[in-house]
Amino acid sequence: MSIKTVDIRLVDHYDDAVFKALVQRNLHSYVVTLPAWKFKGPGDEKFQKSGTTIRIGAFCGERLVGLSWGESASPNRFTVHMSLVEEEFRNQGIYSRMLDMMMDQTRVFDEVDSHHHVLNNHIIAKKLKYGFVIVGFDTDIIVGPRVKLRFFNNPKLADLMRFRAGQIPNPLDKVNV
Repeated sequence: MSIKTVDIRLVDHYDDAVFKALVQRNLHSYVVTLPAWKFKGPGDEKFQKSGTTIRIGAFCGERLVGLSWGESASPNRFTVHMSLVEEEFRNQGIYSRMLDMMMDQTRVFDEVDSHHHVLNNHIIAKKLKYGFVIVGFDTDIIVGPRVKLRFFNNPKLADLMRFRAGQIPNPLDKVNV
């Protein structure tokens, strides 16, 4: 397979039809076979979320071949909701380039969360090598069993997490709080 030139850039939005088709092709077993969002009730129709949203697109020409998006969960935490690359464009460094851009864009947040199906070993390994740590597990109605990963932009919080995990002595013993 020849490697095609792919441009990674921030975008304001994804074309809805293109986004849905990309998700269907690449996350079919998770999202399409059991579309949980179809079963949700109306909820609080007055609810409005505000905060940072980041959308990254990977383009081969004008074709969207990969994406990564997320939004702030609080003033200090960002959650990456979805990242994917079309099968024919995988193993060319596109996911890694999108991850680098996402992490560069989220430096203002103390913590960056990412959730993955427990069997998505390839991506979980990439995130662990990048510096994410496992902070929990849960079960999601869309994905099923997930591992929750977190990256600490704030080194003091990273040290506190390592202390809580029994990896280092209490970091507060040497620092004024």
